[in-house]
Amino acid sequence: MCTLYMTMAKIILLLVLAPFCMAAASTDCRGVPALDGSSACGESCSTKLLQDLCIDVMIWGGVEISGSHKEGATGYVILAARFAVESLDATQLAARNQLSQNTSLSGQVRDAYEGCLNDYATVRSSINRVANEMLPNCRFAGVADEFARGVKSLESCWIRLMRPPVKSTPLYNLVWADRYKLLLIHLLDGKLLGI
Repeated sequence: MCTLYMTMAKIILLLVLAPFCMAAASTDCRGVPALDGSSACGESCSTKLLQDLCIDVMIWGGVEISGSHKEGATGYVILAARFAVESLDATQLAARNQLSQNTSLSGQVRDAYEGCLNDYATVRSSINRVANEMLPNCRFAGVADEFARGVKSLESCWIRLMRPPVKSTPLYNLVWADRYKLLLIHLLDGKLLGI
């Protein structure tokens, strides 16, 4: 258990020290609105929890939150997807570490974790494609399908973790947080891009 928390602390430190820069996303698709980060979060997220997550993503990405700096909305969706990929990687690493280092895991928990690792490979691939394909081709229909595939795989892992005793493990909380990160992508692309 201690190893999991130490690993998570290292991952969080890496995320803080190596943020993605929004400058690469400043060129946007035609017809996409430009707005400041705070407005993007306010227009997309209806709860304080999601607004706070959105602002955290913006800060992580180096977005200037002031109203004077505007970015294309596609850049914000890409940033949220890249943030989610980082989180998905951290969850996969935590699951692998638990499987390799925690000998007290029951067979049922091991099976759930192994299934989640397979699910997460699909989720990560899908969300990474969302991040990488949105801006260059500006074809949002394929991106929406890819995102839906990722959500379905994450939900498959979530269902595995809903069964006791798996629900009381640390991975449960990490997957719960990843679900919110995918929800943020959905809210940003739905409200700002109409996908």
